[in-house]
Amino acid sequence: PAPPARGRFPLDPPRTEADRACINRRPQVTGAAMHHRTLSWLSLPILLAACSGAPKEPPTTLLTPPPPPAAGTPAREVFDAIDWTADPCVDFYQFSCGNWIATTPLPADKATFTRSFSVIDERNRDLLRTMVEQTAAAPQGPEQEQLASFWKACNDQASIDAAGITPILPEWKAVDALADKKELMALLGRWSAAGDNVLFDWMVDSDPKNPGLAILHVTQGGTGLPERSYYLDEAKKAERDGYRAYLEQLLILAGIPKEQAATDASAVLAFETKLAEVQWRPEDVYDATKSYNKLDKKGLQDSTPGLAWDAWLAGVGRPELTQVNVSTPPFFVGLDALVAATDLPTLKTVLKVKVLSASAGDLAKPLADAEFEFYGKALYGQQQQEERWKQCLEKADGALGHVIAKAYVDRAFAGASKDTALDMIQRIEKAFEAGLPGLVWMDDETRGRAIEKVRAITNKIGYPASWRTYPFEVSPTDHFGNVRRAAANDAKYWAAKAEKPVDADTWFMNPHEVNAYYNPTQNEIAFPAGILQPPFFSADAPKAANFGAMGMVMGHEITHGFDDEGRKYDGTGMMREWWAPEVVEKFETAAQCVVKEYDAFEPLPDLHVNGELTLGENIADLGGARVAYRAYQGWVAEHGAEPEVAGLTAEQQFWMSFGQAWCTVASEQVVRVRVQTDPHSPPRYRINGPVVNLPEFAEAFQCAEGTPMNPVESCEVW
Repeated sequence: PAPPARGRFPLDPPRTEADRACINRRPQVTGAAMHHRTLSWLSLPILLAACSGAPKEPPTTLLTPPPPPAAGTPAREVFDAIDWTADPCVDFYQFSCGNWIATTPLPADKATFTRSFSVIDERNRDLLRTMVEQTAAAPQGPEQEQLASFWKACNDQASIDAAGITPILPEWKAVDALADKKELMALLGRWSAAGDNVLFDWMVDSDPKNPGLAILHVTQGGTGLPERSYYLDEAKKAERDGYRAYLEQLLILAGIPKEQAATDASAVLAFETKLAEVQWRPEDVYDATKSYNKLDKKGLQDSTPGLAWDAWLAGVGRPELTQVNVSTPPFFVGLDALVAATDLPTLKTVLKVKVLSASAGDLAKPLADAEFEFYGKALYGQQQQEERWKQCLEKADGALGHVIAKAYVDRAFAGASKDTALDMIQRIEKAFEAGLPGLVWMDDETRGRAIEKVRAITNKIGYPASWRTYPFEVSPTDHFGNVRRAAANDAKYWAAKAEKPVDADTWFMNPHEVNAYYNPTQNEIAFPAGILQPPFFSADAPKAANFGAMGMVMGHEITHGFDDEGRKYDGTGMMREWWAPEVVEKFETAAQCVVKEYDAFEPLPDLHVNGELTLGENIADLGGARVAYRAYQGWVAEHGAEPEVAGLTAEQQFWMSFGQAWCTVASEQVVRVRVQTDPHSPPRYRINGPVVNLPEFAEAFQCAEGTPMNPVESCEVW
């Protein structure tokens, strides 16, 4: 139940190679409103032109490929990824990534594979495997002994298979022992304390209106399909049928007769469908204002009289808590009504099946295989399971992450890496600040507060100042028990933070994770050592490459502090309105330009990007690319221009590094799931979306006005 890291920078699925972007034209704003939409935009039409509406026979800007650089060099890797037959001014993603996509098959054990994230992750995992196996062979001290025991038990497939479903039988007995519905919340509380969130989810995070204090947050959950539309849309009947069949198969494997298993699976699907009916859409869940509904314990109980919250809090181990933020109020009102309307035997069936499904991946191989066949293969398009060592490394990472991280940081993040990264971040923050005076839609008072917020950002680089410890027993022969005890330890770790001052050193990612995040309630950015690796970042790489890839990530996270949700928090992390009303109105008008632009993108012929859901990430992508480029130009002004590489000018190298960070191959299934659930746009639009709005890109590649990557009209927020 760790808090979700905001503004995360995860892997994203691409379009199919044959599916090219249709870049839509937007109206020009001139005069005082240059580059930014203001209230005057309300009287202007939004032109949603089809591809055929592009200028006829735009000028060709094909680049002539130079002689290939030396084999085995970073320059050669850049060169080989490029589709030299593509026009960068027509489809920059295709130009940057086309040859890489054409020559990179999707690994059978992946649903998506990206040139940056996935390559770094695979390299990191190989290193981590070596370190863990060395530790397992000769552990030094209690922490390494924990890791060695966890690794041994996880890789002992024979013992896991011999246990069958025995490990979950105590939970099933606890369900059978429920005498009435009044006992439900006590059981759910005990399960939450063990890391199992069955009908709803919870976490401990800052109070947005009092960011120095951590409080309990409860939010919607209880469903096994990706989001509510999978239950409610007729077009997703195949996914529902597959889910029902999966639950039925689990029950049969657990020894339930086939006819009863089919009945029970249908009952669970019907129950979850009713939960989905009262769930919010993903875009509503991400709305910071809607999701702040703080109550005291009495207010929580009064809003859902049938749910015994005192019993749940006691089960979690924090009966004394008095404050809770209900992130999705209609869901809990609906859950209360659904529990009241459901007979006790059906509730027991739901609880048993959901515990079984949640545990399947750590039970005997037939159950784990059934889980993979539905979630991995049918839903996401992954053709085969990862090797056991990769699965165990992921499980060990979740259980004992900082034990692994200590050795990783020593080996993979040494030397000048931290100082070089900090210098880049500071340059990018200064570039963001330097761009604020040019925002004609922002008044001076709001601009001054924005400058204060930028200067107040805390930068976390590489790893935390102190390491977590893991005070729980790890057995070399009990994999399921290890996973359960690790989850319980994690739940206890977070629950203990509720209604206490926020620990400023807390990280929401392990140091070896290939990711980054912005946390608005602490106004902080974290860049784990795991992402500060080639091709994203190297202390020895050309600055154009570092600023284009890692610099864009840094700029992206900074811009999250000023996107449609981050802007609601001031420099101290408090959620309040610190913008003048007329500035808010102009910002929202500018943001709607981005919404409409991305709404028109089609990753698949029958599937559009959700511009509302992805708005915050799109604003951060656009702002991140622009501010990183400005920061690079500042570096060049101090140090001089860098030489050409692979036939590309230094400015073009910046944009190539930006583009090639997102080269991706993926299954069609995962594209569909991500577009409907992920607040990030697919990779093609994380590249083409920003550059069509950035004159700096058009200048670097000499794209004529009216070409798809340099349309006459564009959007700008930051």
